[in-house]
Amino acid sequence: MDKSTKIKFNILAIICIIVFSFAIAPKTLQNDTYYTISVGEHIMENGIDGQDPFSWHDLKYTYPHWLYDVSIYLIYSIGGMTGIYISTVILSCILGIMLYITNTKINKNNLFSFILTFAVMFLMRDFIAARAQLITFILFVTEILFIECFLETKKKRYAVRTCRNCVFNC
Repeated sequence: MDKSTKIKFNILAIICIIVFSFAIAPKTLQNDTYYTISVGEHIMENGIDGQDPFSWHDLKYTYPHWLYDVSIYLIYSIGGMTGIYISTVILSCILGIMLYITNTKINKNNLFSFILTFAVMFLMRDFIAARAQLITFILFVTEILFIECFLETKKKRYAVRTCRNCVFNC
């Protein structure tokens, strides 16, 4: 495949992945979403206080994904439930694109990477939700991409820094 055809295929593949990622993002929200909004609101009003504000017991609580909780609360404050849905769609699209880039980096076959990305996104459709795990999935795939860049170039700087050259040269 020549360079021009490869670029056109990649653009078309990414557009298709975005459309598919948009299609599988759920319109309904989970009960956890309301908890996330409440925790974000509590953190915005009281800071990270180390207490569980939503239980009858005065238990100590470590906010494991406080930044996501605050972000979702701010998104909810601006756009309501529609805003949360849009943020889930955007994160789903980012996950799909990162999967495609990583698959292309690993096996060098764009068509196979495209099919594999669709299959993985289809299998992950039940886990795409307005929850912090979606950010974790994106970070995990990004970490695999950085490791692949490091292994390919043998440059230690890729083990520490972001691999922007590898991302744009796929």
